[in-house]
Amino acid sequence: MPTQQTLQQITPHVYWFSPDSATDRPALGVVVGERATLLVDAGNSPAHVQALLAALDERGIPSPSYLVLTHWHWDHVFGAATLNLPTFAHLETRRIMRAMARLDWGDEALDQRVEAGREIAFCRDMIKAELPDRSALVIQPPEIGFEGEIELDLGGITCVFAHVGGDHAHDSTVVLVREEGVLFLGDCFYDDIYHGPKRLTTRQLFPLLDRLLRYQAECYIGGHDPEPIAAARFQADAAQLMGIGAAVDRIGDNPEMVRCTLPEHLGRPLMPDDLEIADAFLAGLRMPEVKPVL
Repeated sequence: MPTQQTLQQITPHVYWFSPDSATDRPALGVVVGERATLLVDAGNSPAHVQALLAALDERGIPSPSYLVLTHWHWDHVFGAATLNLPTFAHLETRRIMRAMARLDWGDEALDQRVEAGREIAFCRDMIKAELPDRSALVIQPPEIGFEGEIELDLGGITCVFAHVGGDHAHDSTVVLVREEGVLFLGDCFYDDIYHGPKRLTTRQLFPLLDRLLRYQAECYIGGHDPEPIAAARFQADAAQLMGIGAAVDRIGDNPEMVRCTLPEHLGRPLMPDDLEIADAFLAGLRMPEVKPVL
């Protein structure tokens, strides 16, 4: 089981509970105001939640009063029932979690959904590793659904929940901690992993990155990034993604041509992950539109 997670203070009112890839535990965020504390994402199991609560208690940090979910994927929501907090999420997150609550999460049912293409092997394997016994698993859909943007005042600290979508999950929400300049991204700018090879599209990603950059945050926190991302690094990452995406769109669906001419289109030598990103955009060219899994 994961043992390497740590609670770190990012700003005077924002804490980050680091991710652990052993069983795909994402980062969790904690925002502390004068009147209330917000938890960003519910983790992938009761054990994940308990690890966070123990870390908060050890530091004397108030327990969460509210929860916001960034999207529906299992690793961000399976701990919600353990917390049993007033929970915010986009309306699509709520709809999908209601469907998830009706599913059988036993081994046989999970295997059958993978065979049918309704689940992927990676998620199945991580679910089994994190939760070997799921007989008591409860999926708790959020009570408070929203569209667009809403604000939550924690007392001197304002959190803005904004639906942004993206290739990874169409219901993705980000959380801006306005006074602290921190933007919790969830997994919104990652690639789609549910429809074959990892997939990115310029149609979805470019407007998303433009919007994220307009927040002018000082710190960006991704769901599975090993550390918070400073503004300059996020800007550089966004430029890399947009440069490669635009180049692949110009070159077209020809993997060999992309590999040969990408440095020329980018005007620089290739970096280690450029070709992996290009492959994701190539997959997006082949499958520009997908339907939600649930």
